[in-house]
Amino acid sequence: MKKVFSVLIALMIAAGLTLTACGSPSSSTPASTPASTPDSSASTPAPDSTPADDSSTPAAGPVAEEVQGVTIPNFTVQVNEATITQTEMANYPMYSVQATSTNSSGTESTVTYVGFAMTDVLAAAELTEDYIWLQAIATDGYAVTLTGDIITEPTTLLAVSKDGSPLDAGPWFAPCSSQTTGNYLKDAAAILVNTVEGAPDVTVQTGGDSSTGDASATGSLPEILDRTDKVEFAPYSFLVNGVEVTNDTLADLSIYKITATVTNNKGEVEQADYTGYRLMDVLTATGAGATNVKAVANDGFESTLTADMVNSDYTLVAIEKDKETGEDGTVWLAPCAQETAGSYAKLVVEIVAS
Repeated sequence: MKKVFSVLIALMIAAGLTLTACGSPSSSTPASTPASTPDSSASTPAPDSTPADDSSTPAAGPVAEEVQGVTIPNFTVQVNEATITQTEMANYPMYSVQATSTNSSGTESTVTYVGFAMTDVLAAAELTEDYIWLQAIATDGYAVTLTGDIITEPTTLLAVSKDGSPLDAGPWFAPCSSQTTGNYLKDAAAILVNTVEGAPDVTVQTGGDSSTGDASATGSLPEILDRTDKVEFAPYSFLVNGVEVTNDTLADLSIYKITATVTNNKGEVEQADYTGYRLMDVLTATGAGATNVKAVANDGFESTLTADMVNSDYTLVAIEKDKETGEDGTVWLAPCAQETAGSYAKLVVEIVAS
């Protein structure tokens, strides 16, 4: 019996050990469920390619909108050798363009011009070539010059009204994509174009009486005083076609003083004493003989002189005005035979001659 009992005990112990072994977790590190490879179809969508940069889109410029029912006032403009009036333009469409520009004082203004596309004006004058140079000349002799594509842009107008106000002595020349007020001109008397840089061989008629602002037309030219040995200028500096001009450059030139009588844009009459060198003498001394001259001010303002002004004894590169020197050594360009302020330029830092 003891043997039987011992055998039973042994079997029970063996059975218990077997059950324990079967029910115990393995002491080895359990095999973790491997992370499944993410489903590409369910993954976070890739961001779009580099988003469009709205800032790289150029700001919209002025737009020419055709208008109907506009009464065309009487006007006459010389276009090269042709005479263009309201009659020649009667069958061409008219456009309205809103233009924003900044003047030499930094003041921004937005105005609306209504008139004819410059391309149509040229077509009416039977000028159909590819023009790269244009000069608009006012009745007072003031002129602006433009080059390049702006000449034939649809927003460049010969305008008969500005903000609803009709023309006075002549239409406006309005290159409405230009943001510089100095490129606009009122009372246009002539438009000259050329396929190369420089004025064509055309005689310009801007009027022959006092309405032109030319004192020579009325016989009231100012006196020219020779001040060569009586004036010593403070240091000045400006460029002529990119070449620096200083006191030493012009030391051998004669110095003149002219008292100019000028009517400003408010209708006020002013007198000023300009002292300096004849423009013709300056151009000769710098090897820049020319028939077209543009004065560039230190604020970017530009003023263009007609050939008659360039060749006049009364046009000075003035170092002093009323005995005061120019700011930071700048000079004046003073066509002293002109009685309207629009032809004069101050703060001049460069003269471009062609």
